[in-house]
This record gives sequence, C-alpha cells and structure tokens, in this order.
Amino acid sequence: MIEIYRKSLKDSHLQKGSVVQKGCWVFVTDPSDHEMEFLTEDLKLERGHISDALDPFEVPRFEVEGSTMYIFLRFPYEERGAIQTMPILFIVAEDFIVTVARERKGVFEDFLSEKIDFTTTQKEKFLLLFFIKINVLYQSYLHAINKDVRVKQANVARITNEDIIAFVDRERVLNDFVTALVPAGKIYKTLLGKQFLAFIKEDNDIVEDLMLSNEEAVDICNTSIKAISNIRVAYSTILTNDLNKTMKFLAGITILLTLPTMIASVFGMNVHLPLQENPMAFAGVMGLIALVSLIAFWIFSKKDWF
Repeated sequence: MIEIYRKSLKDSHLQKGSVVQKGCWVFVTDPSDHEMEFLTEDLKLERGHISDALDPFEVPRFEVEGSTMYIFLRFPYEERGAIQTMPILFIVAEDFIVTVARERKGVFEDFLSEKIDFTTTQKEKFLLLFFIKINVLYQSYLHAINKDVRVKQANVARITNEDIIAFVDRERVLNDFVTALVPAGKIYKTLLGKQFLAFIKEDNDIVEDLMLSNEEAVDICNTSIKAISNIRVAYSTILTNDLNKTMKFLAGITILLTLPTMIASVFGMNVHLPLQENPMAFAGVMGLIALVSLIAFWIFSKKDWF
C-alpha cells in the first residue's frame, strides 16, 4: 500500500495526495508487485533495499546510492502481549522522503493523526522527529521492563517458575533491543558527523540529545540483562540450598527410623539373648531405642538438619 502525504509550513493540516511531488512523504507498507514497480521505475529507488526492509530479520544499517540515502532502523511494538521489533526503511531522496515497513504500526499513527507537529517539506526535521519517536518507544518499553526486573530482584525468595519464564522473554526482548539500538547509535553519529543531513543549528542540540538518549537506552538494556542473569543465578542457588536442606532432613529421618529398627531386629532374633528372661526386658529395649533416637535427634538438630 502506498499513501502520499504533504504538509508545508503554510499548511495547517496534513494533506493526502495522489502524485509524488517535491517535499512529500511517501508512506509504503507491504507494497504489491505493481507498487514495487512504481517505486523502482518511477521513483528510481533500489528494489533490493526496499525488499530488505520487508525482511523481519533485517538489521539497522546505512547505505548511500548516488544522491539517495537508505537508512534502516528497527522500532519496537507490542502485539498480543509480546514485545517485538520490526525493520523500517527511511529513503531520503532529493525531493521527497519515503518510509517502508511490512505493517502499519503505532509508530506512524502519531504522525498520521498529527499528534506530532511536523512538516514533510523539512526533510531533515521530519526524519529527526521519526528518530525521536522510535527512541521514545524504546525508552517506554525499557522503563517498564526495568521496573519489573527491580521489583522481582527485591523479592528473589518469592520468585516462581512463571517469573523465570517471563525473565527469559524479557531477556530476549532486551537482546533484540541491543542489536537494534547499538547500530542505530552509530547511524545517528554518521548522519551528524559527516553532515549527510543539513540540520539547522537549533536542531543540533536535539540530535545530540537523541544520541545520548540512545546510549542511555543501551545502558539500560545491558543493566537489565545483567540483573536478570543475577536473579537467575540467585534463584538457582536458592533452589540448590533448599534441595540440600530437604535431603538433609530426609536423611535424618531415615537414620532416626533405621536405628530403632536395627535395635529391634537384634532383640527379635530367634537366639539366646541377654535379659530375655527378665520381665523388664521389653521396657529396657524400648528405653534404649528412645535414648538412641533422642541422642541422634540432638546431634542432627545441632547440625541444622531439622
């Protein structure tokens, strides 16, 4: 699907058109073969790069073909409770800008609904606002994940198997974020450092804040991954310790039951035994069993087996 929008400084609202003109935004989602021909034949765009943008495993990178820039990034989104990332391609041509994605997700809605004030005729500013929006989405998900990790970290002893499964998914998300954010940070530095985009002086501070925010997001990811790893180690240690306590307890119970059994077995043999004619023999045997059991129980208690 191809939609064409344009908004200049003189326009109060985003205008939808049917012809690609100077200063417009060509919004492309999952293009058909006919639309792909329009992009490659009429707009003179690289077919290979557009196809790469539709690959769910495409990684962030930066390419320049003649006077046209191809900027690949990934943006986060949530679908059926699962946080994922999707590639997005920004094509910056001389007269227009193109965005290509497999699906129409929330990252576009704030622009299409004009919640974000922008103009398509200012390509650099428009692109910068898109980068900021993507970074805000990352920060939002990261703060939620980091908060959840900190809460669980403060209550390690109460962690359940369901929590561990959730941590595995959180770690997957964080690793996905890192693989998207690290190359994105390098792309931002390349765009600013080599002046591929002519940002005005007022925007330079915003660009620097964007790069710092990107680095902060990477640090949060790494910190959260390390915290999750520490929680798993702590959880494993607690389980091992609990298992050891259980094994000690069961071993102690087994010994306590074995000692009386051994004494009773000896006095139950069909041979001549001391005190077998004594009327107090039974009481003596029972007293011996009780004494041995109490001594064993005292020893095990001192060793914290019970």
